[in-house]
Amino acid sequence: MKRKRRKLAAIICALTLALSSAVPVSACTPPLKPPSVEIPDITFQLDDALKKTISNAAKNWISRCILGTPTVEYASYYKSQSRYFNYAYVAVKWTEVENATSYKVRITKADGTWKEYDTTYTAFYSTNYTDDFIADGMDGATVKVRAYGYNDTFGWWSDDTNIARFGY
Repeated sequence: MKRKRRKLAAIICALTLALSSAVPVSACTPPLKPPSVEIPDITFQLDDALKKTISNAAKNWISRCILGTPTVEYASYYKSQSRYFNYAYVAVKWTEVENATSYKVRITKADGTWKEYDTTYTAFYSTNYTDDFIADGMDGATVKVRAYGYNDTFGWWSDDTNIARFGY
């Protein structure tokens, strides 16, 4: 009998505690009434000086973008990792552009990071001994090349070319 009373008292206490602590959410949180803000239409007109500046900049860019676009002939990389040393290289070759004095090579990794290299040749070669950027390999990487000439002239970037893994 004593045991039943204790059990009944424990159940009543637990039930009372559970029912008394149940508070509706609306009692704790006030209703959200965001302010109504009207955004006016904005019209922007360039003044004549700014229009002229933009026009001159575009003409200047077009007058300097006169060189041809190089075509990447091949792009490959090799990565070797052993217990005692690591070795990686990347090699890229492209077509020569008439009147070009130098080239810029942009390698973009799969994660979006990129690095640019300058060269005066129609090929580029680099190892992990001279550049840490290629040390992790070039899986999923792409390359593109741009020609530069005298008097700040340049050409378009070549199409992105996938860098293929070289295997023995």
